[in-house]
Amino acid sequence: MNTANIHIASTPIELERKLSGLEGIAKLQILNEGIWEMRHVASGQYFDLAQQAVSIAAEYQEDILVADLAQAYLNLGNTAWNRSRPEVAFEALQKAQRLFKSVGNVGRAGFADAVLANLHSAKGEFEQAFTLIYQILDEIQDQDEDEVKGLAYLSAGSFHFDLESYTEAFDYFVKSNAAFENIGDEIGTARATNNAGTALYKLGRHEEGLAYCHRSLSLYERLNLDQGKAKSLRDVGKILQSQGKLPEALDYFMKNLDIRDISLKSKSGGIDGLITCLIDIGQVLNKMGNPAESKNYLKRALILSEETHSLPKTIKIHRRLSDSYKLEGDFENALKHMELYQETRQEMLGQETANKIKSMQTRYALDMMQKESELEKIKNDELNQAYQRINTINRNMTDSLRYAKRIQNSLLPSWERFRLTYLNSFIINLPKDIVSGDFYWITQKNGFHLLAVADCAGHGVPGAFMSMVGMSLLNQIVNERGVLQPGKILNQINLALINNLNQLDDEGSSEGMDIALCVFDPNFSQVVFAGAKRSLYYIQDEEIHELKSSPYSIGYDPYTDFSEKTHRLDLNNVDTLYLTTDGFADQFGEDSGKKFMLTRFKNLLKDNYKKSPQEQMEFMKAEFFNWKGKESQTDDVLLVGINLK
Repeated sequence: MNTANIHIASTPIELERKLSGLEGIAKLQILNEGIWEMRHVASGQYFDLAQQAVSIAAEYQEDILVADLAQAYLNLGNTAWNRSRPEVAFEALQKAQRLFKSVGNVGRAGFADAVLANLHSAKGEFEQAFTLIYQILDEIQDQDEDEVKGLAYLSAGSFHFDLESYTEAFDYFVKSNAAFENIGDEIGTARATNNAGTALYKLGRHEEGLAYCHRSLSLYERLNLDQGKAKSLRDVGKILQSQGKLPEALDYFMKNLDIRDISLKSKSGGIDGLITCLIDIGQVLNKMGNPAESKNYLKRALILSEETHSLPKTIKIHRRLSDSYKLEGDFENALKHMELYQETRQEMLGQETANKIKSMQTRYALDMMQKESELEKIKNDELNQAYQRINTINRNMTDSLRYAKRIQNSLLPSWERFRLTYLNSFIINLPKDIVSGDFYWITQKNGFHLLAVADCAGHGVPGAFMSMVGMSLLNQIVNERGVLQPGKILNQINLALINNLNQLDDEGSSEGMDIALCVFDPNFSQVVFAGAKRSLYYIQDEEIHELKSSPYSIGYDPYTDFSEKTHRLDLNNVDTLYLTTDGFADQFGEDSGKKFMLTRFKNLLKDNYKKSPQEQMEFMKAEFFNWKGKESQTDDVLLVGINLK
């Protein structure tokens, strides 16, 4: 599907003129071609014409090609998406995808799937979104479908961006740009360039990001594409805002708002972009000390987001409204919107976690099936050919595991989110293999702050899947059931693992978990701790102390009561807390051939706790790698340190 500069086509009025005097199949063909040409250019304004095309196609479906009927549904789905009509878009795109696949047109079927993936992502349904993108890339891998490939990479980058995996997002946007440039698609190039700029901005490379976004804006202005200009204006404004250039940022946001309002009235653009623009303006006005005006924009955004059921945007709006009321001294309304922000955010995070776990499992299972199939094919080949193919399979398997690692990392709390609660802290996370059986987990519930560090039996893929199960159980027990006593939480995880993984019926089973779990009060004046073979270490009066855990792992004995080893610690005179798995202490050294050992590990913590968190992290990592030398890594390593002073 080689299409360059697809923006040169008819406006809705011009397209209607072409239809003058035409009826039936001839009219359908002109509609299908004209709307498809404008698929990336304010396609929402063609929604009514796309509905006409579907009606004609339904009337003449016995006399037209299946591809013509499929194209009518594809145009309707794409225009409905850009018109903020997801319920229409879903049904039409699913029909288009099935029809195009029935006639072997994987390119158009892939286009439908790419739009469906974005619709799922907008609803927080990351499992379906990722699955569709992987499916597209698999099906068009060896075909001349650069436009669809560019769209799939663009979507994959956007999903990783939403999950705060900005390095991966940038890589996908670069791949998307290359695919679009290969067919001379300037619109696709502008989109990928702009998105790459926002990823660079999130990675702290502000000037590079700004240059990318300005390059995209210039391209959109030359092409005279308002929707593209609006997106680039917004992203330039965000970077300027991060640099403290608030008046300049507001100017870009206001230009964006002018375009969004006109687009909505002309039906060439959807509501989502307008909502985002209103949130941006509200935020920057708060920063400029103008909360009264900020509320006007945010309240309008809230009405629109609730009408479109846009949960991620509703979360942001409640947060910004809380800021506005706080600046005005209206603490009652500030608290109200902050509570709504927390409740809605927790709801979305719970959905995302479950979806991403399923996504990782689905992707890995599909990759394993594909690799097994490839192994079967080479049984009767010559030895040299078999050897070369096995090398290829190994590379593909490594790529699959790296994919799994990206998804697993996206499940872990981002560093930015972790530091919102634990400001002076550090994390060392060193998987033995590409994916890890160690994980850390945080959440907030009813004002309490929960932190867990866990070590699942095994490492690599088995350990990674167990870590997914562990995070899912913690979310269910704490966020859904509201359990806040650490001992009770561990008891419920223990029973869930035994029941769900049939531990009692499998003597050779090793699906266990060691875990340290802390529950901090809202003021961080006390912590309640319980653990399963993982202790809590803390520095007090320049000495290191230990709150001992239960000596048993989770997942083996249903009668173990982890509440018996619950501790309560006053934090007023505590300097630093440490939670760790056993990987550091169990590491064998190149020179000695012996383990590092827990005593040496605790002494390192005590001798270096006065350093800044960053310095502690660098020092401990250096000590680990110096000790290990060329010796292979024994196990996954995870260490979390929190400075309370």
